[in-house]
Amino acid sequence: MTNRPTDPTPDTKPENGGWQVSMRRPRGFTLLEALIASVIVAMVAATASMSVAVGASIEQQNRLSVLAMQAAELQMSSVLEQSYDTMSALTGTEAVGAMLAPMRPGATVRGLLPSTFSELSRVTTIVTENRTLTQYNNYTVSGKRIDVTVIGPGGITLAHLVRFRGVDPTT
Repeated sequence: MTNRPTDPTPDTKPENGGWQVSMRRPRGFTLLEALIASVIVAMVAATASMSVAVGASIEQQNRLSVLAMQAAELQMSSVLEQSYDTMSALTGTEAVGAMLAPMRPGATVRGLLPSTFSELSRVTTIVTENRTLTQYNNYTVSGKRIDVTVIGPGGITLAHLVRFRGVDPTT
């Protein structure tokens, strides 16, 4: 058994006269390995940050869509609660941040919707029209078509509801 040095250097010669090469692995990373690892980590970090940014954007859009549908339903219920003759008083455009809440019992005026709706605007139109019901031998019903549209940032329509209310029957 020969006595081998633990860390051979080029000027170390064993007894048999030949050069000996150590089979031990290097103790650290080479510069190339460190650069490759850095590039991989940077790519993973960039992908993760893009995913978070896209997820946050989609979450914001979904939140606005839900709020828009709630605002449209609130307005539609306010219109439908009015008498047939007075429901046209709720038509018009409500500016961004100025949408009105439904009338509270006993109140004389409608308050503003909470600030969570502040990025939205709403347009309510009521048009008198006749509807013909073909399944009932072309029976015609007179009434009003109610359209409620909620618009988000950038003028994008986030919710649109259409209902028809026939003339109240006379007794």
